[in-house]
Amino acid sequence: MIFDKNATAIWKRQIRDILNRDWDPIGGCPEDEYESYAGKIAAMIREGANDDQLMSYLEWAEAEHMGFGRFNRERGRKVITALRTLGFVQ
Repeated sequence: MIFDKNATAIWKRQIRDILNRDWDPIGGCPEDEYESYAGKIAAMIREGANDDQLMSYLEWAEAEHMGFGRFNRERGRKVITALRTLGFVQ
């Protein structure tokens, strides 16, 4: 599969923007704070992850990796809806 590097970079930046706008469990972070999460989510979407898998990843990131011990599922659903609206780049 051939990837358009420019289109992929734009798409991943859009994913990061969604994470900053609709997820942001830390609150008020620099725009690149969730860069690594955006990359993982992009890979998951490309690999055909379903909504439950994306939700599980967001929950792991927020509750365990960041150490908040809780997860806001409503916020997670909002992120997934925005990601699905965005689509994906081959």
